[in-house]
Amino acid sequence: MAEVPQLTQLVRAIDRQHPASDPNARLEAAVHTAAELRAVGDELVDHCVNAAREAGRSWTDIGEVLGISKQGAQKRFTPPVEPWPGGFSASAQAVVAQAVEEARALGHRYLGTEHLLLGLFSDQAGLAVRCLTSLSLSHDRVQERVIELIGRGENPPDGPLGVTPRTKRAFEATRREARRVGNRCREPEHLLLALYTVKQGVAAQILASLGASEERAREALAELLDREAPELAERVRRPPRRRLSRR
Repeated sequence: MAEVPQLTQLVRAIDRQHPASDPNARLEAAVHTAAELRAVGDELVDHCVNAAREAGRSWTDIGEVLGISKQGAQKRFTPPVEPWPGGFSASAQAVVAQAVEEARALGHRYLGTEHLLLGLFSDQAGLAVRCLTSLSLSHDRVQERVIELIGRGENPPDGPLGVTPRTKRAFEATRREARRVGNRCREPEHLLLALYTVKQGVAAQILASLGASEERAREALAELLDREAPELAERVRRPPRRRLSRR
């Protein structure tokens, strides 16, 4: 069995980060660490499920190991049929479809937040691609950073493609962002803002490294909306309150 961090190790790590902090700051650090451990655990299982599928194992075999049914394993580890993701507008679904193509073109075995960011340069991304362009970002520039950080893979174009837990969290955050600003449908610009909430995601790292902070992105989007929808622009400018995650 692989070695996992022990409680005493995690407590010492928080002690080093917050040697003289108040209990609330230490609690927040603990919650954040626990959430990241769960995310990494989910990614580990996803990785091993994809490896098992590539080795020819059936969904029945995988379900038995996981303690769930064949149908449960398929539902958890494969994207649903179109339209997908549910609740996304046609343009947002087109962005995700483009992200899938970006992942396949790079030979990757998964759909990650970095592929969603590349997908936002789609012609159908509307405000999102205009915002990225105004921040001096381009598809080629982002792709270069993805290759620097991740490299190219060897997954064949028709090979299995998993969906990472961080991508799933980005989809959930897209729903929350759309609802927060008063939109019923999830649009590409909501997906762009959602990528900033997945702090450990590759997309958020790339955006930060290229100087495209969340504050700058919100302001750029708001300026695009100012003339036709000033009330919506103000809601976009205000970032959501960050709560301690219970996940």
